[in-house]
Amino acid sequence: MALAILAGNGHGVPLPAKQEARRRLKVVHCRPAAPAADFRPGAAQAPLRLTRRGRVVLVVLPVFAAALAVLVAWSALMAPAKAGGEAVGPGAVETVTVQPGQSLWSIAEGRVPDQDPRVTISQIRQLNDLESTRVLPGEQIVVPLAR
Repeated sequence: MALAILAGNGHGVPLPAKQEARRRLKVVHCRPAAPAADFRPGAAQAPLRLTRRGRVVLVVLPVFAAALAVLVAWSALMAPAKAGGEAVGPGAVETVTVQPGQSLWSIAEGRVPDQDPRVTISQIRQLNDLESTRVLPGEQIVVPLAR
């Protein structure tokens, strides 16, 4: 450690003679300049220090990732449960040609009288990939059979 003796007010400005007499010399301990960082392989490195924010991130990030993974797994397992109603098998349908004046409602009531027409219409729309309930005369549609 090097010693430096400073006279004056410590800022390099000399004091007036009267004040200089009262002032004592200050002894200041100076540290040598820090050596440049050594990046050679195998050189000792200072241990990693984490701030409070860093520790919070290291805890919260894995917890968030685990919760997200559980949510994705749960939604994948519950996806089949979303399908409602009874599924119509491939052998339980027939092709019908729409006649003038017919609608999906009248076809649903005529083909499956023991079921709510709204359910049958929904099945017809799903089987034929229809975006609306409008059908044109002469159009051929697949209709579920009565059970």
